[in-house]
Amino acid sequence: MFLLLCLYIQQTNFLMKNRIVLFIAGCCALLLSSCLGSDDNEYELSRDCQILSFSLSNDSIPELSNVVFTIDQISGRIFNIDSMPYGTKLDEKVICKVRLASTVYTCQVMQEAIGDTIFWNTEDSLDFSKPVKFVNTLWDGETTKTYLAQVNIHQVVPDSMAWGIYKEGIPAAAVKEEKVVVFGEGDNESYYMYAQPVNASEGYQLYRSAVSDGRNWTELTVTGLPAGEVRLSQITAYEDAFYAVTTKGALYRSADGQAWTLMENTPVVKALLGAIKTSDDYTITGKQPSALATVVEKNGSFIYASMDKEMEWTDGTLLNEGFPLTGFGNLSYNSMYRARLLVVAGRDKDNKLTNAAWSTENGQVWAMLTDEEATPFDKQEGVAVTEYDDKFFMLSGINEAGKASSDIYLSRDGGVTWNVSDTLVVMPPEFKARGFSSIYVDENDYMYLFGGKETNNSDVLNQIWRGRINRLGFKH
Repeated sequence: MFLLLCLYIQQTNFLMKNRIVLFIAGCCALLLSSCLGSDDNEYELSRDCQILSFSLSNDSIPELSNVVFTIDQISGRIFNIDSMPYGTKLDEKVICKVRLASTVYTCQVMQEAIGDTIFWNTEDSLDFSKPVKFVNTLWDGETTKTYLAQVNIHQVVPDSMAWGIYKEGIPAAAVKEEKVVVFGEGDNESYYMYAQPVNASEGYQLYRSAVSDGRNWTELTVTGLPAGEVRLSQITAYEDAFYAVTTKGALYRSADGQAWTLMENTPVVKALLGAIKTSDDYTITGKQPSALATVVEKNGSFIYASMDKEMEWTDGTLLNEGFPLTGFGNLSYNSMYRARLLVVAGRDKDNKLTNAAWSTENGQVWAMLTDEEATPFDKQEGVAVTEYDDKFFMLSGINEAGKASSDIYLSRDGGVTWNVSDTLVVMPPEFKARGFSSIYVDENDYMYLFGGKETNNSDVLNQIWRGRINRLGFKH
């Protein structure tokens, strides 16, 4: 009986062990079957080896931590679009932090400034006084991506104005008077340079150059203007034509700047003040009309008068005391949604020099902008006026002593007050002081000065100067 019980227990243990073995064997078979059945599924690890973020910092250069860096993943360049201020020094190592794609295995750094190559931990300080190269390598040891990082720093004083001679020798021969007018639109916009030779009986010369060029000039013929009589400094482009006035009060017109004809049925024009360009402002009475502003003589008195684009004339008020008739600088501009014309300095009807600024919206009524009791600038003639950097810009002319000045005056309030510019916006030492220059600002914020004379009796300086405030060039 005891023997039978032992045999029963032994058989039961065997069966239980076999069941466990069979269970384990079944699991292994199932796992093996799953693995063998995965031949159709392919898994590929990412090959992304990009730099995802980049920043620099240094306690000695607190502004560095605020610099935003652009990562150009196509070209591999890392740079700051907004350059750091002029004079910033990166003469010590700075902390550089980057975030790499998770599959990057190593990052190798080559510092041009110190000429070494290291395997980098993405946080150690680096020398960025010169560009730094980063080479990221993937887990496969073969796939790489290279970046070149640099810190842009302004190399010039942003608010200073850089000047230089742009062109010389136009006109080639000596001339006594010169005026440059811009005419045309778009690709057809051109400079028209009128010149009066030393011998006035020779008539007038004309040179033309595209505004987009200014270096290459073509000489053109001029017909129809009476030799020696035109007030060259007052030639004006208005609407689709040129206008010129003579010392005898006659008004001439030209559609192309070359062939001129005398206008009939016009008043005696004593001064051609400039053009009021059409404004886009609409009022109760409709769109502000353009106008050619003049001073005319009527019934023995001088009055303001305007001519519209239909060549219809409208009389204005009596001429203000001290209003300039010659030697003034003028500027067509917009203010408070209205087109306006500014005239500055010059000689009045009694041939006296003035130092005031005047403005009009229609050419018929003028208002003095400057304070009669103040002295905004010296009495002078031949000033050059333009709008630049959101201010009125005036290059001085020739004063009562017959001496030219290269001082620059700025007005930040639309011509009411004028102050001599600081040491940053000035003419360079090699610039000869002059008056009666023509002035123009192009779409790239370059200012051009054409010609000018050192004295009233000297010949015109056959130079074209070009200048620009440095920071205005950063956007182009």
